[in-house]
Amino acid sequence: MELKKNAIIIIGIIIVWALIYQLNIFLFKEFSSNRFVHWIFIPQGVRIVSVIIFAELGVIGLFLGTLITYFWNGFTIGNPLIVALISSINPYLAVHFSRYLLKLDNLFTRLSAEKLLLISLISALFNSLFHQFYFHMRINAGFSRDTAVMFFGDFFGSLILLYSMSIALRWIKFKYRTA
Repeated sequence: MELKKNAIIIIGIIIVWALIYQLNIFLFKEFSSNRFVHWIFIPQGVRIVSVIIFAELGVIGLFLGTLITYFWNGFTIGNPLIVALISSINPYLAVHFSRYLLKLDNLFTRLSAEKLLLISLISALFNSLFHQFYFHMRINAGFSRDTAVMFFGDFFGSLILLYSMSIALRWIKFKYRTA
């Protein structure tokens, strides 16, 4: 039963990741620096939420989801396993670092707007540095420019998703309280 539940969670993360990734490409195609670097990257928020809620299962779902979108979009830069590993491990490291730095409990029960901002900032920093370091070492890409663009894209994208979810949850709570 546990295996089935875990498989459903992982498949759900894969589906959400792939759909949000494709939606991001569709909505913000004009805001991309190249095929890997976007000025607005909402899937970064999916990474954070997946890891906060599902921990290691989130990492597995993100790893597999990244592999799927890598091949689905015809990417050929770098080793797909390494790119997927970077994409899935970074949010895990960032969330744990944020939890330690901000002194949050495992359920993130005291999550404020300020703390969401800091988690987004830390996650964007981890992700942009590790991705661009790998791409720079692999293909000698423009490290500083691409790192800056990826950082801002991940930061703004995660803020958009996290604050949208926060507003939606508050609205739902308000609707149930007044009903």
